[in-house]
Amino acid sequence: MKYLLLIWFSLTLLCSISQEVPEERYQEMPEVRVDKDFALKYQRALNEIKRVYTLALQAKVYLAEFEVEYQTIEKKRKQKKYGKQAHKILKDQFIYDIRDLYISQGIMLMKLVHRETGQTVMDIVSKYRGQIQANLYEEMGKIWEQDLGVEYDPYGDDWITEIVILDIIKKRVPFDWELKPLDKETFKENQKAYRKTKKIYRKKERKYKKVKRQTKRAGSKS
Repeated sequence: MKYLLLIWFSLTLLCSISQEVPEERYQEMPEVRVDKDFALKYQRALNEIKRVYTLALQAKVYLAEFEVEYQTIEKKRKQKKYGKQAHKILKDQFIYDIRDLYISQGIMLMKLVHRETGQTVMDIVSKYRGQIQANLYEEMGKIWEQDLGVEYDPYGDDWITEIVILDIIKKRVPFDWELKPLDKETFKENQKAYRKTKKIYRKKERKYKKVKRQTKRAGSKS
């Protein structure tokens, strides 16, 4: 009898424990971004970064050197003269690289310059070439849908770009760190190839539209 009471007591205790509702515990999780097109956007950003990142890094080096010299010049007139010289050095070094970029690559370059230097292209031009020249460049940039005052936002629009750059720095993806300025001949060859490709694309587009019109007419007649 004693053993039966002991077994009954044990079963009762076990049942009461099993019926208790466990305490709910919440753990605050960091925000996770989900983008169904992440792989495509990552690859696109990687391709653009491979094209312009070394340019942005070299611009950072030049600007740091220019700034040291610029701060030693006291007279405004001499500062303006030095600014023109600095602009010419950058222009001679990168003129064909800049002209060879697509619009999206140009925007990426300006954003990366801001990331590396903390200054927008508009800020840099204003400082070394003057506000009037900067305003002129700004208006010209609008023609090609480019904003010289564009900023890099690693927590907003440029979060995928930031992931790509961190992957490059951590050597998770291959990247050629050597700066290879584009010469005039290579630039001409690239432009020739681009015009040829564009011509082929337009020809295909016209053919597609023609077939589409013919199909539409045939459908309306029937």
